[in-house]
Amino acid sequence: MKGKAKRDTPFARHLHEALEYLLREQPVTAEQWGQLTHVFFYEEDRLYAYLQDLYDYFYGDRKEPPVAPDPEAPPPEKYWT
Repeated sequence: MKGKAKRDTPFARHLHEALEYLLREQPVTAEQWGQLTHVFFYEEDRLYAYLQDLYDYFYGDRKEPPVAPDPEAPPPEKYWT
């Protein structure tokens, strides 16, 4: 995906703009993100840290892609309290 993200295509430009917008505005909650993408983060700080890592992988100097949360992992204990 990194190669596609760096091409000079409409998709690549939209992806870059979308990630910048998400990181700048932080417009969605972790719950909303999960409902939209089916990738569940239980805290906004973890969601936006992941998106920052993804941005750094695509456009910065991060060498390895970030790892999304395990969909089979149970929610953290504090999520239930």
